[in-house]
Amino acid sequence: MKFVPIRLNLLQPSNSREFDIYIMNDTKPLLLLSGSQPLIDHNALLDNNKNINVYIPIKQIDKYNKYIASNLENILSANDISKENRLYAVYISIFDKIDNLVKNNDISLVKDTFQDISNFVLYSMNDSASVSIFLSFIKSDTSNLSNHMINVGIYSSMLTKKLYPEISNKKFEEIARGYFLHDIGMLKIDKNIVSKKDKYTEKEFAEIKKHPIYGVEILEKELKIKSQIIKNIVLEHHERIDGSGYPFGKKNISTFARICSMCDIFDALTSHREYKKNLPQNTFDALKENKEYFVKEFGSEMYASFVKCFSIT
Repeated sequence: MKFVPIRLNLLQPSNSREFDIYIMNDTKPLLLLSGSQPLIDHNALLDNNKNINVYIPIKQIDKYNKYIASNLENILSANDISKENRLYAVYISIFDKIDNLVKNNDISLVKDTFQDISNFVLYSMNDSASVSIFLSFIKSDTSNLSNHMINVGIYSSMLTKKLYPEISNKKFEEIARGYFLHDIGMLKIDKNIVSKKDKYTEKEFAEIKKHPIYGVEILEKELKIKSQIIKNIVLEHHERIDGSGYPFGKKNISTFARICSMCDIFDALTSHREYKKNLPQNTFDALKENKEYFVKEFGSEMYASFVKCFSIT
């Protein structure tokens, strides 16, 4: 059985959980707290061991994520939880919603995702320390659609805040919703194509190129979203200024769609793909080695601002 680490500090008093908690004695797992064992205030076992490393079976990770998402309000209001752990809880909650949205094609989760995005903007985007902490949670795996949507949402929001530091939270939340949902149209693509580990065939790629159109259809028909900013981000994030992009070959592309586009490309460069022969580029290499393309496509100001997001001089 495989195990993954979790953050013990985020556990809240509850009657039960759907996951068991272990400690490791060398490489041997020892049960610390079963899922059916109540967790009460001032639990001596946990109060005395808040800083120990604990683990859960990897097969229960979805249940842990759901637990964090369900208890997010209590976690954010608790006085004894660090900034990093609060931000981690926000990240896990966003991941839980978007991952279930992708896996189950459950459009109803978008409303809850919007609340998480509000928390993301409020807690993560108002100081550079929080931004840096949030960046550390990113998982480099674009073959996982959920990870990719979240990564691009984070990068794009970060860049938008750098370019427009005085933007209001209300406006920022609207834009960020478009970023995190930029690939929602992929939900209408055959899952066998979306999850494919190898390169797409010509026919498969032709279908993939329809996902921005499908995305706007979901926004308008199923979610009843009227925001033109969100629609533009979803529809135009694969368009290019020379007309070589898709789905329409537009050259006049909205600002926030271009921000999303740049971050979409960056995430692909720095993430793992099964068909890539070489390891993904790290942040510095991706920005340095692709500078000419980024500047040509997105302009020197946007490129410089993105570099500053990572504190690279």
